[in-house]
Amino acid sequence: MKMKQTQSSAARVMAILEAIGSADAAQFPDGMTVADVSRVMERDKSVVSRQLKSLLETGLIARDPEGRYELSWRLFVLAQKAGGQRLKKIGAPFMFRLTELVRERTYMSVLSDGEVLTVHSESSRRSIEASGWVGRTVPVSRSSSGMALLLDHEDDHIIDIVRGTQAGIGKREAQEFLGQVQQARLKGYTLANRIFDPELLGIGAPVRDYSGRITAAVNVSGPATRIEPHIEIFSRHLLSTVRNLQHALSLGPNSSN
Repeated sequence: MKMKQTQSSAARVMAILEAIGSADAAQFPDGMTVADVSRVMERDKSVVSRQLKSLLETGLIARDPEGRYELSWRLFVLAQKAGGQRLKKIGAPFMFRLTELVRERTYMSVLSDGEVLTVHSESSRRSIEASGWVGRTVPVSRSSSGMALLLDHEDDHIIDIVRGTQAGIGKREAQEFLGQVQQARLKGYTLANRIFDPELLGIGAPVRDYSGRITAAVNVSGPATRIEPHIEIFSRHLLSTVRNLQHALSLGPNSSN
């Protein structure tokens, strides 16, 4: 009986969060009042008021001085962390298979404070390969993943990010990077040929969520002399892997097999 009550309470909490989170921005530009939430949910106002108060105490929602409620930044941060963990868990088998196909190291990265943060990597198990960079960051302008993560950004914003996060980079160099991003938009994948290291070449592709938003990037990196002759076939394997990964992510956490 206690378990049923707990589940019922959790369901009510989720219903309120969904009601606030899915509110029409045009109709509720500054958030929702208790009356708004109770009307949308067709629940008693006093009950909704108590539940909103409890959620406010947890920090999952916020209230402005006018008494309007909206989802809090804390909730967004928690959701982002959960999404990242799920991405790594589902993505790992796909990256392993990609590594087996291309026999080069593969990486999964996200954008963090304007830099590329590697969150997962699979080794090619070859004697000479690119280094593992899990937990480390590199400037967006120095990697194929950085280009992939910025594909949907406005051109001016890309210039600002590149110049703002890498000291000493000039306008001309930033424009050259933008040109590479623009070319990648046409091809569907990015190419970083000896820009991070004079001996390395990387091929990257963006990973999109159910809404089409870029949330991560997967790339293949290794000695340029080994990868350069196979860019076309490696890019096909990479794009196929990303499509399959995106499909698995849309289905659920146990869909990678």
